Amino acid sequence: MIGRVSNRCRLKENCCQKGLGDGIIKTKRCHPERSEGTKYINSPSLQTRGRINTFNMKKLIFPIILILIMAACVTPYYPNVTRYENLLVVDGQLTNLTGPYKVKLSRSYKYDYNIGAPVTGANIKIIDNNGLEVQLKEVSNGDYRTVDTTFHGVPGKSYKIQIKVDNEVFESGFETLKAPVPIDNFYWEYKPLDGEGPKRIQLLLDTHDPTNNNRYYGWEYNETWKFRVPIEVTRKPEWKTCYNNDSSFIMTLGTTIERSNDIVDKQKIITLDESKNKLFMRYSILVKQYSFSENTFKYMKELTKLNQNQGTLFDPTPYSLMGNVKCLTNKEVPVVGYFIIAGATEKRMFIDRSDLPTEFNPTDGFDGCEINFASVDALVKYWGLDPVVDSIYKKGYVIYDSIRGPICANKPPPGVPCRPIPGIQLFLARPSCFNCTVTGYNKVPAFWREKQ
Repeated sequence: MIGRVSNRCRLKENCCQKGLGDGIIKTKRCHPERSEGTKYINSPSLQTRGRINTFNMKKLIFPIILILIMAACVTPYYPNVTRYENLLVVDGQLTNLTGPYKVKLSRSYKYDYNIGAPVTGANIKIIDNNGLEVQLKEVSNGDYRTVDTTFHGVPGKSYKIQIKVDNEVFESGFETLKAPVPIDNFYWEYKPLDGEGPKRIQLLLDTHDPTNNNRYYGWEYNETWKFRVPIEVTRKPEWKTCYNNDSSFIMTLGTTIERSNDIVDKQKIITLDESKNKLFMRYSILVKQYSFSENTFKYMKELTKLNQNQGTLFDPTPYSLMGNVKCLTNKEVPVVGYFIIAGATEKRMFIDRSDLPTEFNPTDGFDGCEINFASVDALVKYWGLDPVVDSIYKKGYVIYDSIRGPICANKPPPGVPCRPIPGIQLFLARPSCFNCTVTGYNKVPAFWREKQ
């Protein structure tokens, strides 16, 4: 049969050869246990008519199919998400702590936008289960606060929010404010360099509910710390010492639903290492503990997952997270956000640098600060025209002080006296190195206490 070649040899040690027309068909040396091999063909007729190197052909088919499939997948997909654009977004809360309470209204926005437009001109009320209504007033675009600053939530009562805007009425359902759970202990622990990280201070919290009724917790914090700039300006003493603030970006959540007792111990609130200047002088932190309902806890947990997305292939697929506020006038209109009703307690702690272990050395935050000097002729009106001063300006330095006195009119060689002329000695540094109000504020916070 022309074009069909048998690979099986019956000879044990010899090469199989068989003439076929003017061509020679050869196989590899035969073997008793393995008789198939690669075929070498020099016959033109067999090259076009034979079943040649079938195995190699099969190996080529799969990559070709794969390339075709991949090429077919380059068409972009644009989902129809217009239904979720320009929706009302509600962000507010009510607790038993002293007000005023804030509610923020905005509109949802496209993914490539930076921020949603604020919703102005809304009529907002907080209503309890007895019919008491508390009005909120717009203090800035989209930001509303309770008018009665003495109003606060009462544990055991139920509350809802009502929003009227753009001829639509929005409401949350009534939800009972849970009893707050006291914070038992709020403290810090020092952790030396180990496999879990660098030298650090961990702030921890203990709490428990003796009634075993809470089970769902949330924690957030506000930080304040004192700092000093390394360069002092004599005529501006108010620039020397300032304070700065920071707050938690994502709420920490925890539940004791799988424990027999409603006890939380060593709950991590924040970790501070030596790379920040927060602990360089004196530091204060106010932690707030929330007692959530199960539905609120589930919502906050899903919100935390969405906020922690890093833009990787392994992130969960983004989606619109609907909350507890509904549109009463048009049930087809979705609403984004949540009006949180929760019991809350808070506790403040101060940490002084002198309280920390001696081996823990936080940075002062001013490692790149240095002073540059320049001398200019007293007759020069615009110092920036001096090439030396101009080159320092371009590095981000500014003049913070100056002294009048004689300067050298030239640059004589060593050992040769200079020719003095009236001049001005300039002192230049980066603004954040001599003016603490660039990155902080110099008014002492009302709660601030120095170590006695």
